[in-house]
Amino acid sequence: MNKQIVLAQRLYGLPKPSTWTFQETGIPEPKDGDVLIKQPYISLDPAMRGWIRDVKLYIPPVAIRDIMRAGIFGKIVKANNHRKFKLGDFIFGWGGIQQYTITNGKDYCKIVHNKATLLKFLSITGMLGTTPLTLEY
Repeated sequence: MNKQIVLAQRLYGLPKPSTWTFQETGIPEPKDGDVLIKQPYISLDPAMRGWIRDVKLYIPPVAIRDIMRAGIFGKIVKANNHRKFKLGDFIFGWGGIQQYTITNGKDYCKIVHNKATLLKFLSITGMLGTTPLTLEY
């Protein structure tokens, strides 16, 4: 099963348990040119508070009933003829708060994980500190 956190209502004041819902869906299958990512790590960032409010920002807010936006570090567990990524690659992108996601690779980067552990990517570099020294474009 694919466990997901979904935005249930807009934020006014402090977040409450009712701000989100938890759902389980089947694990998606990649189509031709897609990859399936298992996401053991997500990035929890201060920007998330703005993303769940209905205000104009640098990116649109997360829609009600959509998976909560989050940066992820994950491993490709299925690849279907992808030109850039292969099975076993570690990548960084916007997979959201869920265990698995499908992508065609647009806006995802391969992690050169021999330079740092995945946990260091989330702590030392993280979303704000990720550099071309740790990613392959």
